[in-house]
Amino acid sequence: MKSVPEPLQLRTLELLLQDALNRTGKKPKQEESDTTERDETPATDRTPARRAAGSGLDTGTLPMRVKAFMKKHKVTAKQFETLFHIEGREYEPIWTLKATKFSVTQVQIAFLQSLRRALTSGEFSFDREQVRTECKNKNSYDAANFKANFQNSQKYFSSLDKEGLISLTDEGMKALAKTVTELAGAGDAK
Repeated sequence: MKSVPEPLQLRTLELLLQDALNRTGKKPKQEESDTTERDETPATDRTPARRAAGSGLDTGTLPMRVKAFMKKHKVTAKQFETLFHIEGREYEPIWTLKATKFSVTQVQIAFLQSLRRALTSGEFSFDREQVRTECKNKNSYDAANFKANFQNSQKYFSSLDKEGLISLTDEGMKALAKTVTELAGAGDAK
């Protein structure tokens, strides 16, 4: 549990407990074979257990801009399910950043928050203060360079100099797709 960020530890424990309870109950033969496949998954890959507890992504209800993003950048619903615990239209982040440089993690957090907003509203945008809070939660906050990190990556963001939500540019959308692929894998493996 120490590898899971503190704000997500309780939810992770709940999901793991629910998965354990689901595995001990009597299930139809088809579900038993699904469970057997999950049991063969390495202990370091907990993604299938997390997805099993949620309802999954209903691509039919996604905003048109998200569908266009997925098609253009070859991003799959499976990748989204790896990054978020999904129940209905609620998306709880379960991703873990691999980068260690604060400047990189800050931008990745901004990308993932814009994706989360897009899944519900269709707008690939984020709130700078929410990114600041998440950076603090992930122990990747650099107060002295927070603003400069955005300025150094300005090709990804529009309206950085204005208050309010910050939107992704076309370059930002490409970088978001790359971040999704890096964190969730290619998404084609079953």
